[in-house]
Amino acid sequence: MLIGLALILLVIGLVMLVLSRDLVRLLISIEFMFSSIFLSILYLMSKPMGYELLVTMVFTSCSELTVLVCVIAVFSKMFRTTDVKEVGGECD
Repeated sequence: MLIGLALILLVIGLVMLVLSRDLVRLLISIEFMFSSIFLSILYLMSKPMGYELLVTMVFTSCSELTVLVCVIAVFSKMFRTTDVKEVGGECD
């Protein structure tokens, strides 16, 4: 059941990653994929070690999310948009 939910989150994140052209949606899709990894590791690891690893991964994910939100805020201020094409990303 937990692996199925992790797989569904991974597929949703991949589809959003491919279809989105906005930096905020890209960030959300990456967070969906991280959540699926957390769920699968929680299922695969033994309970004591799995919970310690999960807490470490959640704190790491929170710190990278904070950095990415700051980067998106700077891009939004510099370019007045969060569209990937206008910021400088190549989508074609």
